[in-house]
Amino acid sequence: MNSISQRRRASQGFSLAELMIALAAGLVVSSAVVAFLLSSFKSNGEYVQSTRLTQELRNSMDLITRDLRRAGYDGKSVSYLATGDVSPFSRIQLCNASNNCTLAATAPLTCVIYSYDRGSNWGQVDVDNGEVRGIRLSTPTINGRTVGVLEYAVSGGGVKPACNGASPDYTTYPVVCNAGSKWCPLSDGSRIDISSFAMTRPDITAGKVKLRDITLTMQGRLAGSSDFTRGVTSSVRVRTDCYETDPTRCIQSP
Repeated sequence: MNSISQRRRASQGFSLAELMIALAAGLVVSSAVVAFLLSSFKSNGEYVQSTRLTQELRNSMDLITRDLRRAGYDGKSVSYLATGDVSPFSRIQLCNASNNCTLAATAPLTCVIYSYDRGSNWGQVDVDNGEVRGIRLSTPTINGRTVGVLEYAVSGGGVKPACNGASPDYTTYPVVCNAGSKWCPLSDGSRIDISSFAMTRPDITAGKVKLRDITLTMQGRLAGSSDFTRGVTSSVRVRTDCYETDPTRCIQSP
């Protein structure tokens, strides 16, 4: 009898209360697992975006740094030791967003015009050989948003880049360079918004301007997103110093 009674109790299964308790416990555990997975996916997505943003900024800064390090290179620089002449490549122009390029220009300085000798006509600035170059921050409207874009210009066809030169055509994709001013986009404004780009003007001493060290800072974020901003900094040692009786000549366009 006892064995039959035990078998009947065993075959009865769980009670309703037990099922409800088990279901509630399962829901709690499932909710915790889902919340953890969603948090992990979000964290991983933000990490990927942050890494992508940082890499984009570093790539742009590395290109700018490498090119600026060539500024002032002159294939005939040794000859100036005997004559006392000033290399035509030693001038570097730094301007702010208002195109003020004087010594009194207020910060931030967002555009630089420089040159380096590329060998077509040693010792002479050859515009048609791409020896005058420029880098600047522009703020065009792309996809209905005003974003910061780094622009790059190389001289040619008798045209020398100027900080106030006309911008590329941002109404098309890919963006079309401006044939008249030679300015082209360096960063992709549809992906990256360069929120700030600035350069420091080296100290000025009596009778000469030392255009030797330029510090560059840049900050950016993913276009259309304000979740996070990343920044990079670089210091560029220019090849040559500019020695002039009138220091204002050293900050003119090469």
